[in-house]
Amino acid sequence: MGFPDYLADTLEYLNQGGCVLYPLIAVSVWMWYLIIRKLVLLSYWGRQRPGKKKTGQTTEARAVLAEFRENRTADPEWDRRLLQSLVRRRQNELEKHIQTIFVLAAVAPLLGLLGTVTGMISTFEAISRFGTANARALASGISEALITTQAGLIVAVPGLFMGHYIRRRADNIRMRMDRFFLNAGNRL
Repeated sequence: MGFPDYLADTLEYLNQGGCVLYPLIAVSVWMWYLIIRKLVLLSYWGRQRPGKKKTGQTTEARAVLAEFRENRTADPEWDRRLLQSLVRRRQNELEKHIQTIFVLAAVAPLLGLLGTVTGMISTFEAISRFGTANARALASGISEALITTQAGLIVAVPGLFMGHYIRRRADNIRMRMDRFFLNAGNRL
């Protein structure tokens, strides 16, 4: 069995899922794009451990301090606010799209449920037209219902797991940045 056979089987499977399966695939692709993007960003932030130099600062902390030094004023209160806003901006970059991952993971089973409903409606329409004599029409509606339900759960479960994993890592990095802000702010 070669690649064309796998492709033909996949397309046949997708067609059995009905029209709801295509938005579900789009949700899945969008969610995994965001997950991979966040994992790459978190990997960068995860490597930002304090160095062995005397300062103990990370590359990112040095970048924040460099930007702070360029824009600092003579007023300690304004400088503290400036440093806080620089740290918050970096934290917001870290938090960006995490909630979207959770929303997409929550939408996937709902789309699967919608596919279940449309599949059952197709089944009942087939029963009303042909009675139970047309097994092919009955099976088509039932397979649409089952495939979309299955696909919705397949998208949602790993999405929720990855969303929680990303949330936990982002919270750890954000706490580290808060400690940096407190240490740097006390030295102003």
